[in-house]
Amino acid sequence: MKQLVAFAALFIATTAFADIAPDSHGPAGVMYEHLHRQGEWMVGYRAMFQRSDDLRHGGSDVGLGDLADQGYSVAPTNMTMTMHMLDIMYAPTDDLTLMLMPQYMTMDMTMTPTGSSHHDSHGTPAHTESHSHGVSALGDTVMAALFRLGRVANQEFIGTLGVSAPTGDVHKKNPNGTSMHYGMQVGTGTWDLLPSLTYLGRDDALTWGAQAGAALRLEDRNKAGFAFGERYHLTGWSAWRFAPWISASARLQYTKEGDIDGHFDGPHNHASPADRQPNYGGEWTEVGLGINTAMQSGTFGGMRIAAEYVFPLRDHYRGYQLARQEGININVSRAF
Repeated sequence: MKQLVAFAALFIATTAFADIAPDSHGPAGVMYEHLHRQGEWMVGYRAMFQRSDDLRHGGSDVGLGDLADQGYSVAPTNMTMTMHMLDIMYAPTDDLTLMLMPQYMTMDMTMTPTGSSHHDSHGTPAHTESHSHGVSALGDTVMAALFRLGRVANQEFIGTLGVSAPTGDVHKKNPNGTSMHYGMQVGTGTWDLLPSLTYLGRDDALTWGAQAGAALRLEDRNKAGFAFGERYHLTGWSAWRFAPWISASARLQYTKEGDIDGHFDGPHNHASPADRQPNYGGEWTEVGLGINTAMQSGTFGGMRIAAEYVFPLRDHYRGYQLARQEGININVSRAF
C-alpha cells in the first residue's frame, strides 16, 4: 500500500500540468464523471473511509437481546472500512478516456457477546468477551472506458463501460481456520460489469450533474462459493465556484444492494449476523458536502484536491446489520 501511494505522489509532484478548474470534476465521492483532452494523462489517489455502528433491522434500531433471541451468540458493534485507490486515466481521443484503478482495502470490526449461550449451527461455541479482528490486502481492479455520448452548448452526457477484475482475496480466514465474514473479504471474487450514465451541466460559476450506475455480477458464484448482490446507485450534485481555485458542492445519493447468493464452501461460522447471507444488502440515502480545489500556481500548481463528508439521511437494511454512519471521500490528482 505504501508503495502505491508513493508512486502516485511522485507522479503527481513531478509532471507538467494542464489548465484546470475546481469544478472541472465532480465531487470527491463521484467517479466516471469527466473526460480528458486527447493525449492527456491523469494520475491520482482516492481514499474512501466509512464507519458503521448501531445495529439495525429494516429501518429500526435493535439491541443485543434481539440478536440473542435469534440465536446469535456474538454481534458486531462497530466497523471501519478504508478503500485506497490509484487512479490512472489516459485519453486517446477527446471523446474517449481510459481508466485503470487498482485498490487496497483495510477493514476492522469489533464483536461483542449477546449473552446467548447458544452454539451456532456449525457447533461454534458462544464468545464470552469482546474481540476485534481486521484485514488489509489488495482489492479488486477496475478497468473502464469513458466516452462522450453527446454535447450541446454547456451540457453533455458521458457513458462508462467498466469491468472489475477479481484480484481481491475472498478466502480471508479467522485464526481458527474458518472464513471471515462475507463483508470482511477484500474483493467480490467475481468479474463485475460496471456501467454508468452521467449528465453534466454548467452555467458560469454554477455546475451540476447526475449519474446512474450499477455493479452487475457476471458470475453466479466466486471461488469461495458465493456472490455478492448486485448494486445500483443514483446520485445528483451541484457545485458553486467561489474563486478560480475553489468550489463547494452538495450531493444526494441513493444506493440499493441485494443480499448474497450461495455460501462459503469451506468451514465458516453462523455465530453472528455478519456470518449469514440474508443479513446483507438494503437501501441507503446519503448526503455529501464537499470542497474542491485546483491549485493554479506554485509548488502544487496543477493539482486538484477534493474532499467530501457524507452522512446518512435514510436507510433500510436486509436482516440484522450495522448501520452506515459518516464517511469521508478524498481525491488528489494531476493531469498532464
